[in-house]
Amino acid sequence: MSGKDKVSSAPERVREFPGQHTGESVDFVFRQHPLVMRKRLIYGMFALVLAALPWDFPQIYDSPAVTHWVGITSMVIIAAVLFAWFQKWVGWYYSVYIVTDRRVIEIKQRGFFRRSVNEWQLNNISNVNYDIGGFQAVIFGFGDIICKSYLGDFSIKTVHHPADIHQQLLDAVRRGGGGTGVPARSTPASN
Repeated sequence: MSGKDKVSSAPERVREFPGQHTGESVDFVFRQHPLVMRKRLIYGMFALVLAALPWDFPQIYDSPAVTHWVGITSMVIIAAVLFAWFQKWVGWYYSVYIVTDRRVIEIKQRGFFRRSVNEWQLNNISNVNYDIGGFQAVIFGFGDIICKSYLGDFSIKTVHHPADIHQQLLDAVRRGGGGTGVPARSTPASN
């Protein structure tokens, strides 16, 4: 299996998307590493332990009013944690990066009702770098990709397999006329 197949299979193989230009083809699609959800997962687990902790004391069962109050509180905490986890998962799952033969599109979903879309033309990107920093990044295989464009820098945080994505993105930028490369479709040899 090639690196391109491994990376592009993370989300479904997207070939069409809303806002796609006529004649534009999708090179690959990727998203952030699932570890971006780790903080909410850890805090949620801590809250669940705190919700279950009162049930370990036998004094809770002596009074029906206290038992009822602790039960309601525990159920509310469990529901809130599950809602927060689902909200974070929706944000992660529907946040994707689409690389076409002309541009890089970042679709960021924040919760249920907020979405932002940014795009950068490949021919305006001058350089693509990646950074794997820290123990967790090395162990779990994630890092950041930093793209320098003529309009400013943009970074793609916490990407799974950053070296593979970097190489694919660099190849797409060169094919699109960015960096120091010349677009393949405009060279005399390809005409």
